[in-house]
Amino acid sequence: MKNNSLNRKDIESLLPHRDPMLLIEKMTDIVPLKSARAIVNIRKTSFFVQGHYPGKPVVPGVIIVEAFGQAAAVLTAHSLDAEITKNKLVYLMSIEKARFRNPVIP
Repeated sequence: MKNNSLNRKDIESLLPHRDPMLLIEKMTDIVPLKSARAIVNIRKTSFFVQGHYPGKPVVPGVIIVEAFGQAAAVLTAHSLDAEITKNKLVYLMSIEKARFRNPVIP
């Protein structure tokens, strides 16, 4: 059985993303090919909130979608046999009807 959680180093072994675009810090509660909880640390100093909006920072929706995509890619790569995912990338191909009901603030 695979680990039920992944740290940053584990995630880096599954994704090509690196700072500042690697958004996922940790994955927990992993149910292979089904679900997981992704931890993303949002800070006032994060590059994507410094100018969005000065004095009242909000995480842009595109960053939220990117974090979602990274979490899905990590879940997929972690769930499959390493030989299947070796030298392959997982892409988020579409988002339909995304709605942001509340702002995400640092």
